[in-house]
Amino acid sequence: MAKPLSFVRAGTLAGYVDLARTLQLDAFALLKSVGLHRFDLSDVDTLIPASAVSELLERSADAADIEDFGLRLAVIRSLAHIGPVGLLVREEPTVGDAIRAAERYLHRYSDAMEFRLEEHADLAMLRVQFLATTRGDTRQATELLVGTVHRVINALAGSAWAAESISFSHPAPSSRTIHNTFFRTRTLFDNVFNGFIMRRADLIVPIRTAEMAMPRYMKQFVEEVVAHPTVTIDATVRQLIFSLLPSGRCTSEAVASHLGVDRKTVNRRLAVRGVTFSEILNDVRIELARRHIRTGHRSLTETAQLLGFSGLATFSRWFRTEFGTSATCWRRSEIGRDDGIKPQRSKPAGLPRRVADSRRRPRAAR
Repeated sequence: MAKPLSFVRAGTLAGYVDLARTLQLDAFALLKSVGLHRFDLSDVDTLIPASAVSELLERSADAADIEDFGLRLAVIRSLAHIGPVGLLVREEPTVGDAIRAAERYLHRYSDAMEFRLEEHADLAMLRVQFLATTRGDTRQATELLVGTVHRVINALAGSAWAAESISFSHPAPSSRTIHNTFFRTRTLFDNVFNGFIMRRADLIVPIRTAEMAMPRYMKQFVEEVVAHPTVTIDATVRQLIFSLLPSGRCTSEAVASHLGVDRKTVNRRLAVRGVTFSEILNDVRIELARRHIRTGHRSLTETAQLLGFSGLATFSRWFRTEFGTSATCWRRSEIGRDDGIKPQRSKPAGLPRRVADSRRRPRAAR
């Protein structure tokens, strides 16, 4: 049985495509080579395999023949790129309180990273570790993670802040990199940990945004989202289906394997929630079909592949069954609605067939 995957937010790769293009790389081909699709990056809160992210960064660095690809990606990072955790830490009174808040929540938000603060007499050590199991090096993912934390602390403490030193456990780069200009302090390699050595005085620096207090009820909601990002088995399965569909290997067995259980266990837990794997799979396909076809930015053949169908004919039969019309006609109807043209069909436009039919039934028949 495969080891359960660790996941990170797709926001981890924010800016990846643009950076790859500036380095003359084929970003979409590299994404595909590690089992990701460009549409995986369209929603920053989508969960994607951490091992795929690490492998993508390593392959990109090799293809560009640079040793600081991950750090270059960290250049654009801000509080917004760390999701709900960013909303929480900016409300803390001091930098130290913000780091401790992040330490409390990050290990629950993703098991692919470790974040731990150790305080000593005059110094503090902030350990930042990428933990996902990979088949290769994690240099780029580690530097992206450490670089992101550095940018976040800069946002909280002020752009003039710099750590006493930066530490990496991997070897020093063999060519010129941006480490010195990015961190503006000593960067140590072949060290015993990844992270920061800070002055304890840095921990009591007040956060400039703390006075912009988040309403208490909103803060409680965000804390709940961070502490329990995936609460139900059906939500977990749904997220995995989104990730696995483009690969063409989205089966109940594959999902169970990624969860570290067998297929019967998944089905049994879903039954408790009153849903089946097939129903979730179909609902995800309906959502993706409406999203991809309505935009008109890609061919139906490509859409069929993204939805995990073996070919266009299979997809077309499924689409007609669910929507009561062909994908081409449905797209034309949606475009007409956007342009203010009344659709010709009497069925409610944009609804799958089974939903539209249910709305026409008499109440007693439901």
